[in-house]
Amino acid sequence: MAGCMPLLQSLVLVLALQRAEPSATSLEERHGLHPDSACTGVQESLFLPASKANDVLARWKRAGSYLLEELFEGNLEKECYEEICTYEEAREVFENEVVTDEFWRRYKGSSPCISQPCLHNGSCQDSIWGYTCTCSPGYEGSNCELAKNECHPERTDGCQHFCLPGQESYTCSCAQGYRLGEDRKQCVPHDQCACGVLTSEKHALDLQDLPWQVKLTNAEGKDFCGGVIIQENFVLTTARCSLLHRNISVKTYFNRTSQDPLMIKIMRAHVHMWYDADTGENDLSLLELEWPIQCPDAGLPVCTPENDFAEHHLIPRTGGLLSGWARNGTDLGNSLTTLPVTLVEWEECGQILNVTVTTRTYCERSSVAAVHWMEGSVVTREHRGSWFLTGVLGSQPAGGQARMVLVTKVSRYSLWFKRIMN
Repeated sequence: MAGCMPLLQSLVLVLALQRAEPSATSLEERHGLHPDSACTGVQESLFLPASKANDVLARWKRAGSYLLEELFEGNLEKECYEEICTYEEAREVFENEVVTDEFWRRYKGSSPCISQPCLHNGSCQDSIWGYTCTCSPGYEGSNCELAKNECHPERTDGCQHFCLPGQESYTCSCAQGYRLGEDRKQCVPHDQCACGVLTSEKHALDLQDLPWQVKLTNAEGKDFCGGVIIQENFVLTTARCSLLHRNISVKTYFNRTSQDPLMIKIMRAHVHMWYDADTGENDLSLLELEWPIQCPDAGLPVCTPENDFAEHHLIPRTGGLLSGWARNGTDLGNSLTTLPVTLVEWEECGQILNVTVTTRTYCERSSVAAVHWMEGSVVTREHRGSWFLTGVLGSQPAGGQARMVLVTKVSRYSLWFKRIMN
């Protein structure tokens, strides 16, 4: 009986390896083994013919391969670190050449951590799919590039509008007419005069009827300058424009069902206290209306950005839209003209226009020759669904370049705006 034990142990092992393969007959019947005769010393029960022995070995190989594939598919990364993977093995797992090629390129390439991608003393861990950074306290981001207490306007998960850095974290705030959402980052409109919102799909698509742009008209009904609504009872224009006539009205055709414009008289012009008529410096004026514009039917204000937000993100990182009315001789056209523009570095602008570019001015360039813009035209920029005012066009330098304009940087005057309008 003791001589039967090795045979029975072998049978148990083979049965275990073949348990996943359904069969209508027992293992003993397939290979001619009879347990009763096996223990009686019958020789043919101990030795199988060559064909049947090969069959047993073949099934062992398939079972072993099946188990390895299960392990490989379940933990590919571990297997490829502990052993050398082949392309064919990876291809069988992914069953997709594009994914396999991407995996193989990373797997056979050099260590990504060699280049030390994790900043600010972050630690780097290689993986088949690239690398992972573990950041030092106070930092975050895929490469630990962001300080948690600093403002990063380019982040999609940062402040929607304005950001104030702090000791441990930053604080978000919103433009006029908005309040912070539940995440304390998003800005949600909370009244009908929320700034910088295009009120219809038509306005968002053609940008030919912007709700914040108005004309200035004298007592004789002649249009002479442009302006922009920055609060329902205040219009911003140039100081020079506001001093051209004694009696000025604001005119807008926005959302008018008739051909007659909406006219609102100016109650008072607040010219900037440091305006210099000779140099054109601080060429801004706030026009206070006799009664506020009814939002959103008659118009909407544009947002005025905080200085840091405009200086470090809006102006250098986004394209602008120059909009206003073009002069046709001495008359202003009826249709609003818009033109995409981009920032020009101050050195280049100063040389081309032969002007001194100060911290309160900057230059914009268009891809086509600009029309003869009237004063009070504006440059706006869109940021996450809200439009912000960045520049007001004043009197242009003599002999200026047709594709370049000098504008007043309105973000430098945010404190003055608040003092006058509040």
